[in-house]
Amino acid sequence: MKKIFYIATLFGAIGIAGMMLSCDKDKQLPPEDTVERVLPPVEAGDDGTDGENPNDPKDYVHAVAFMTAEDADMRGSGIDLASGQVFRGPDAHNYPHAVDLLYLDYGNTTKGNIALPESIDLSVNVYGEDVQYGWRHKNSGVLYCLEDVQPRDVAWFNGAKSAARISAVVDSMITVLSADPDNQKKRFRDVQKDRVFIFKSTTRNIASVIYVSQQMTTGTGSQCRLIIKSDATQLQEVAPVTGGLLNANGNYYADVIEITFESPASTHEEFFLDLKEKKAYKQSELQNSDYVRMNFILGRRSSNNQLYLFTPTSGPGKSNYANTTLNAHLDVLSTSGYLSATWKSRRLDDHASYNANNNNFENSRLNNEAIYDFYRSITNNGWSSHYTASVDARNLVGRVYSISNRPDTPAYNQLAGRTDIFFGSLRVISYDSGTGKVIIEVKSSNSLD
Repeated sequence: MKKIFYIATLFGAIGIAGMMLSCDKDKQLPPEDTVERVLPPVEAGDDGTDGENPNDPKDYVHAVAFMTAEDADMRGSGIDLASGQVFRGPDAHNYPHAVDLLYLDYGNTTKGNIALPESIDLSVNVYGEDVQYGWRHKNSGVLYCLEDVQPRDVAWFNGAKSAARISAVVDSMITVLSADPDNQKKRFRDVQKDRVFIFKSTTRNIASVIYVSQQMTTGTGSQCRLIIKSDATQLQEVAPVTGGLLNANGNYYADVIEITFESPASTHEEFFLDLKEKKAYKQSELQNSDYVRMNFILGRRSSNNQLYLFTPTSGPGKSNYANTTLNAHLDVLSTSGYLSATWKSRRLDDHASYNANNNNFENSRLNNEAIYDFYRSITNNGWSSHYTASVDARNLVGRVYSISNRPDTPAYNQLAGRTDIFFGSLRVISYDSGTGKVIIEVKSSNSLD
């Protein structure tokens, strides 16, 4: 649990150097005269100045920003913390050099998200997918969140009325919050009113404190009202980035997993694939509790140097992988009703619906809605769980395989937005039998954490 009083005390102890921390009241600086101890309720038309005269000259940025994530703007927007300017929807793609933070929405499962452009967990929707895979430049920084804000914490927020004090507050807050790794993320989901975000740019040299004064869901997304105070006196401008997205149509984004079989070709060797994390592991790298996250096992036959693929929980998968501990672990998971343990897979590229109306791996976008629609269009008539094996390496390369933990019920139209259902597919791009290197493209449900 965060020590709120401790944090508030620390902020009173910021000296000229801005880095001296102490809980000793003798060392506290007196609060500024105009600091308000309690943040008043947000009223219509409130400009968020909290006792400050908007007409007074300031050496810092003080802005009230309305961030939206609506269907009309692809459920996302970006903000320049050096000016408070908001770029809605695709307009942000023209200003990646000026965007420090993003706000995006993924329905009722994550609601409003505040994230850094460099986050690798953005592609839950089309907007985030374009940022994650299409931006030519992404401003970097560190982002912390103080959730259980108290009136005494609002005091130092309201009292930050100079660039120097804002910078000192940010440095001090990061020092305190960094003690708990959970306080720092590249994406914070389900943002709530009365939270404070601490941001420090490593690209543009901006320090910001951000108060969430309003958060609401709407019929087509969500909206977030932010009060922002930034020290941009040492701003390092980034040259404008032109050219738009790396791939404007967005259809060819894919994650890549590279695997190299290191043992001699005469040695049996296998890798466990985690499509959600886009990683491959040797069995020696896994604990028993890790197996539930593994979607496929990719192996190389010692007899003929060919590849094969199967699900860990399939009968052939367990019988072909002679490991008593692993088999027992998988049996327990399968019989205990643990949804993720029962993986259902099939080969897609030979399905009757594949390539109909360009419905294929290549033309599927890499976001959760598109991935869900891709599988639904192919597997509406049922989902068979079977051993997916190759006759030889040439037949495995180029093939597309799908994986899901979806139950037989409910129907597909009842699965949309559920966080416990995983959909994924892979395509084996190449296999060099000489070097043992395999390249796999992956399109799978993206993280909601």
